[in-house]
Amino acid sequence: MRTLAPSGDVALAHDRELRQLRCIDDSVKRASPPTARVKPLRSEPEEVLASPSRKQGLFRAMLAGPGRTLADAFASLERAPHLERILRHPSRDVMGAQVALAPEEGEGYWQFARIQNEIYVVVANCAYHDPRTERVPGDGLVQFDFKITGDLTLGVGCTEPVRWNRPSLLVWSQPKGVDINEWTAPRAREQFIIVSMRPEFLAENFLPSNVEVSGALRAYAASLGEKINYCQQPLSAHTLEIALRLINNQHDGALGLVYTEALALELVCHAVASLSARAEPTAEHFSDRELRCLHAARTILMRQFSPPPTIDALARTVGMSKSILTKGFKAVFGETLFDFSLGCRMRHALSLIRDQGCSVEQAGEAIGYAHPTSFTTAFRRHFGMRPIDVRRTKAHLRSNS
Repeated sequence: MRTLAPSGDVALAHDRELRQLRCIDDSVKRASPPTARVKPLRSEPEEVLASPSRKQGLFRAMLAGPGRTLADAFASLERAPHLERILRHPSRDVMGAQVALAPEEGEGYWQFARIQNEIYVVVANCAYHDPRTERVPGDGLVQFDFKITGDLTLGVGCTEPVRWNRPSLLVWSQPKGVDINEWTAPRAREQFIIVSMRPEFLAENFLPSNVEVSGALRAYAASLGEKINYCQQPLSAHTLEIALRLINNQHDGALGLVYTEALALELVCHAVASLSARAEPTAEHFSDRELRCLHAARTILMRQFSPPPTIDALARTVGMSKSILTKGFKAVFGETLFDFSLGCRMRHALSLIRDQGCSVEQAGEAIGYAHPTSFTTAFRRHFGMRPIDVRRTKAHLRSNS
């Protein structure tokens, strides 16, 4: 019987990331059913948007004033209230800054990076006390939005707002002259990354010229039309891990800027690759109960390392049939049960060997392998190196430090 293992999100993350991942599973239980194109939600009433009790503005309004563009916000960073730091890497043409929320507004911060005056990176890690709304003008850019936690809604139209409240990739293009409102729920922990660029820059630097580009990707690389174009899909475990590493960037100074640049570009590469391989899927709809069961299955895979559950046991535990579980898990989370589990199993083993000093045999046993040779084979197939190579690399670095 085929066995499963927990997700790779947990393994490489530090203690703070583990807590974040648990929060992710709690937050996504309230998500709307996933579709290739987000299920329309009822727009927030105009009287609520206009209410004087609703404080105005997210990062654009905070930095540059209401109704200003992303470029305006970046141009105003040096004059930002509660600016904690601003850094530059002249040789790489990268600028970065961090702006804290005022205590009376909430807690946390926004981080910003501009790469070669072409790529804009915004990292949110904050929670507002009260609901917030912001007018977002169209700026003609393509956005790759990587959501971790939070509850933000984009008012595409009076009949088709987009609720962004589950771990997902939202690809978004908004032509100039087309404005929208976006609003947040009070006390929702917003953790997301937005990477924006011109469509021409995307086409010139990220799309292969010698192969046919899928229709889903071609729409974003072409010059923008007169309507907003968007699609949303689940984050893979690996993309989620990269996003968490960027949000929890522990490096300072020039190294921190280079690290931000590298991870932001890696996220865009993953997004482009997923769009390139994306067929036009049939919309999948799941009941609230089915979504709860799928998230419960994901949580089990993230936490039960040894022995890994079988598909039969997992289906019985969460109260679903095998067929709905396997089909639904792929539709909601973008990976098969086996791939999701294998990634966690290997990454947890890597963390044990690299960060906790476990032996190869101990790491293998911790993720359910009875024989070190079988573990070594699987580890090498997954990472392209043997477990012993990880130990030797760590020992070499320690001896040179």
